[in-house]
Amino acid sequence: MEEVSEIEVIQMEDSQILVPASSTLVEAATTATATATTATSAALPAATSAPGVVTGPFDDEEVTFHKALRNAVSTDTPEQLSVQGTFPEWLTGFHYTLSPGIFEVKYPKMVVVNGEPQQETRTFSFGHWFDNIPQVNQFAFSGSDNTLKYRSTKPAHRAETKIREHQGYLPNQPSSTFRTDTNQSVFARLLSTSQTQGKPSLEPCGASIEVMPPFNADGRRTVYCQNFANHVLELNTDTLEKSGILAWDELNPQFKGSHSSPHSHFDPVTKELINFSMEHGYHNTQYHFFSITEKEPHGSLIASVTAKASHVHSFAVTPRYIILVVSPLNPSDGGVKYSWGASILDAFSFKQSEPTYFYVISRVKRRHIATFKSEAFFFLHHVNAFEDAADNVYLDFSMYADDKIVHQLGLSALFDGSSPPLDRPEFCRFELANVQAEAQRLENYNAAIASTGPVDKLRGLMSRMSIGNHGANYVVPEKNSNEIPLVTRIRSTHGVELPRINPIYHGLDYKYTWGVGLKEQGGGDMYDCVMKLHVKGDVEPIVWSQKNCYPSEAIFVPPPVFDQNEDAGVVISVVYDAEANNSFVLVLDAKDLTEKARAVLPEIVPLSFSNGCFAPGDISRGMQEAQAPTTYSDDEQEDDD
Repeated sequence: MEEVSEIEVIQMEDSQILVPASSTLVEAATTATATATTATSAALPAATSAPGVVTGPFDDEEVTFHKALRNAVSTDTPEQLSVQGTFPEWLTGFHYTLSPGIFEVKYPKMVVVNGEPQQETRTFSFGHWFDNIPQVNQFAFSGSDNTLKYRSTKPAHRAETKIREHQGYLPNQPSSTFRTDTNQSVFARLLSTSQTQGKPSLEPCGASIEVMPPFNADGRRTVYCQNFANHVLELNTDTLEKSGILAWDELNPQFKGSHSSPHSHFDPVTKELINFSMEHGYHNTQYHFFSITEKEPHGSLIASVTAKASHVHSFAVTPRYIILVVSPLNPSDGGVKYSWGASILDAFSFKQSEPTYFYVISRVKRRHIATFKSEAFFFLHHVNAFEDAADNVYLDFSMYADDKIVHQLGLSALFDGSSPPLDRPEFCRFELANVQAEAQRLENYNAAIASTGPVDKLRGLMSRMSIGNHGANYVVPEKNSNEIPLVTRIRSTHGVELPRINPIYHGLDYKYTWGVGLKEQGGGDMYDCVMKLHVKGDVEPIVWSQKNCYPSEAIFVPPPVFDQNEDAGVVISVVYDAEANNSFVLVLDAKDLTEKARAVLPEIVPLSFSNGCFAPGDISRGMQEAQAPTTYSDDEQEDDD
């Protein structure tokens, strides 16, 4: 079969492709072609055919989560939902979530069959749950009159058009997908990733959505979407229209790098927004940590840490420290595949024999002060971090022994009924003991190295010397010695994914975390319950579950007036009901996970592994309908390849 040309798609609604009037749509090129196409797509989720029609590689009679991993139908016009139950009267504000919007894009292709030009329909498919064109979901809660409005939109709508035009996906950053065949040449990928910034309608910022107070200090009503790139996508909260892209390195040239964390931290005491950018080098990577405040809108560099390149999804912040934890998921093949724009799981490999490193940055001294290590482990999310009076730091993770979980969350694995159960996360607590003492030891050691003569260096730097205020004797270690102190694992128990805590206790000692989990009696093929964990005692987890229901992130919302009870509040989740084949918003009492209210949504909202937020306050100006643009702005031009 010979390809002769690409054709332009004039219009496409759902998966119905409309071609130019001069073209003739051939339903199937040959039986062999149809068979090959079916075989290729058998392990992948199918695109939406039309509202209300379920398609996909599954038996329609089977009750499964598979139907919630398909292209979404957006509810662009705000819709009032029917609420069953009662919201707390104080629950008023906008609730935002991100869910997959598009997994598959169909495009026409001209081919030659038996010497005759014919047109067939092909499909580009993202290959991982994390890889998709996202959908933003906005909920307007009004507890006083027990009402709920909903709407959704796909901000990166033109990414779908570009996929059709290129017959594949061209990300702007290297390794910005987890496991997706971009269907593009190495040259095309290199050319695409050389761009410094994407465009609002093309950037699939689908990892987290949150309010960033420093940027809203001037009264702007905005919310921000992030992925792993060095920028955030700004949306107007009233209309969900795109306001623009804010690139970290354009905000401040010191914030160099192509990647960043999708989980910025906001310190309510210092009013700092904290994140990092990753500047990749040939031999190592620099993680540039920075802060942005209302007084310093262009931000300032806190410190830079030199470490191995890795996929760093999140980091930890306490009142005095920033802790960067780098697992041994590093670029393979000398970083060649990474440079060529391969997916993360193709370009990176987990090295079980290498340690996980903990880099401690002082927020006061604004520099890297200490390094610890542990056995290898993998994680996506920190739960929390805090300090004690004895100068110890405690880090809590949703943790795994290795990176198998991100392979299991690939779409082909999720749709394979013979796949083993998902790895269950552990809640693990690590102690970094005597941080300031270790910082002083490291400072003295570096001073000793700097003042050591060449003869001592040739002898292996093994001369004993007295270091510190207490006259303790230390052996000056060799360059490659194993002197980095170990962290101590002091707790390991049932865990949750997408962990959330009461935000008042961010960076402080706390008792509870909420998240999605796997029931002990369940099949383990998808997260099927909401769990509340007591992180201090041996109390059994509290679980909400319903037969054939699959929740997305469970977000804790505290009451507006401080309550001494840490678990006073509600937990909100968007749940897919496989038996009813619909999605609903679920509001639970955070204390005991009893149901307070639910509301069925007009369309299926795909299952999500992204982070959302609740923005309390006035909703009277929200849910305005966006005006369709009559012309493209400069950054929306059709020729922006």
